[in-house]
Amino acid sequence: MNRIITGIIALFLLSGISSCIKDNFDAPLTGGVDPKIDVNFRIDSLKARYPGTNYYINEDLVISGIVTADDKSGNFYKQMVIQDTSGGIVVLLGGGSYNDFPIGRRVFIKLKGLYLVQYKGIYQIAGSIAPDGSTDGIPTAFYDKFILKGSYFHTVTPKVVTISQLNSSYQSLLIKFEKVEFETTDAGKPYANAFSKTSLSRTIKNCSGGTLETYNSGYASFASHLTPTGNGSLVCIYSLYGNTPQLLLRDESDVQMDSVRCGGGPVIITGTGIMSVRNLYAGADVTLPAGTVVKGIVISDRVGGNMDSKNLVIQDSTGGIVVRFAAAHSFNVGDDVTVNVAGLTLKSFSNLLEIDKSVSPYGVPLANATKLGTGTVTPRVATCSQIQANGNTWESTLIKVNSGTLSGTPTTYNGNLTLTDATGTVTHRTVSTATFATTTYPTSSKNYTGILGEFTTGFQLSIRNLNDVQ
Repeated sequence: MNRIITGIIALFLLSGISSCIKDNFDAPLTGGVDPKIDVNFRIDSLKARYPGTNYYINEDLVISGIVTADDKSGNFYKQMVIQDTSGGIVVLLGGGSYNDFPIGRRVFIKLKGLYLVQYKGIYQIAGSIAPDGSTDGIPTAFYDKFILKGSYFHTVTPKVVTISQLNSSYQSLLIKFEKVEFETTDAGKPYANAFSKTSLSRTIKNCSGGTLETYNSGYASFASHLTPTGNGSLVCIYSLYGNTPQLLLRDESDVQMDSVRCGGGPVIITGTGIMSVRNLYAGADVTLPAGTVVKGIVISDRVGGNMDSKNLVIQDSTGGIVVRFAAAHSFNVGDDVTVNVAGLTLKSFSNLLEIDKSVSPYGVPLANATKLGTGTVTPRVATCSQIQANGNTWESTLIKVNSGTLSGTPTTYNGNLTLTDATGTVTHRTVSTATFATTTYPTSSKNYTGILGEFTTGFQLSIRNLNDVQ
């Protein structure tokens, strides 16, 4: 019987089981009833059968459990985790699990013809053993043969444990930690690298200094989301990788950390040079990698209104950048601001580089930005011809053009005017929402200080308020 089942599974695998990750999932079915089958074994009893090597199950054994983890979020791949009153175990599958076996569904597994294996210390139920010794999941064509679907909407209450209490007896169980937080170096960082699809470990700790690692797939739907910077609870599946404990999140909602951190203060993250971030752009949208933080002095003036209220322009010693928030911000000229932009998108908006989200709802969360203090930026003195020659580098920085003259219609600042000096011209831009839009501009020579922007038609200098005209 061993060779027959294994042979059938091997032939099926050779016939073309897809190994691609499924990105989209259908909504699970509703209802469901438990099949009429006798459950004659428990998960802990099954684990006790493991002889230290791959174990072929040749008895009519049936276990039942509630699904506590599926592959909906992408942090579990071709597997589900089930749990009964005695313990939990991983079930390897040939395809996705969410459609057939979503979290909360009771399943019944007929074990005869399957294998009990161990991978890096974790007990697993497998469909077959490949010639190279690796394990394969139960093929989708054999789901109905080995896995009977039961009723839905069961709730498994996670067992509350502390970091010091955790041991191997909790393997593959749904557990919960309270009063924990991500380490300072891992707080406010992406769970994983969604751009390169690289998995990352993020460390949590309690206020006594105990630590554990969460392991997050680069394919997880929440990979690019930022870990919280507060303190609170974390629900997860307890796993192992050899002798290293690992916490596997099922979804971002498993993390609820919005209380004050152990030390009582905020997470302070060091900045990344703005120009090094700008240099990541090579003509196409870029997902900013883990650890990317921009820090600079605010040069845009929300009070003057000559910019969208959601946009913030900051500048450091290397360059400047526009940060597009999800809502109107409250930062003022001179604020020293740090913005966590890891996992967000660096993109071109009509030739102007800005940091935003790539999917709806758009905009950088306001919570990603923190005011650290205040500072000043001295504008770069440049001619119009120098602006035209160096605009790509100087974009989103403060520029001062001496002895310039405005011309154009209308006679107010509103709209596009021409700023001329002895070397050439550059567009002067004022939006209709600016507080000075209806003010008549001077016709005499003046010194103009403004933020250098760019639109499809070329570079634009925008004063922030009338104090920028001297």
